[in-house]
Amino acid sequence: MKIAFVSTKNQVRSIIAEAVAKKVARLALLSPDIISAGVQPTDTLPKEVIDILKEKGYETENLYPKGLEDIDYENTDILVTLSPEARDSCAYSISHKRREHWNLEEPKSLKREELTSLVEQVESLVRELFKIS
Repeated sequence: MKIAFVSTKNQVRSIIAEAVAKKVARLALLSPDIISAGVQPTDTLPKEVIDILKEKGYETENLYPKGLEDIDYENTDILVTLSPEARDSCAYSISHKRREHWNLEEPKSLKREELTSLVEQVESLVRELFKIS
């Protein structure tokens, strides 16, 4: 099973979702292929995002911004969009067995409090996605 989290820049929201989903899946003894991408990806990840993920115990080693063309989009089973731009830009594919949109605000700053709140929101949504309480 392939799960893709797509946001605008693949810099904050979808990167956090990828890290959280990988850990939650592993702890639940699930093994989906989890990836993230952006419809307009940036070149780098903010240090603040990496720091908060590490602080919360998430792997960050293989996290980097990717575009839709860099992932196996057509063979994705579950597509989760995290921004209006991603929702509107992601073409529908017959291979997508499930498609969700999580309305997550892009943090206005990269302050610790905002990022912590975003990680907590994503943790809750990922547990719900995997049907884990």
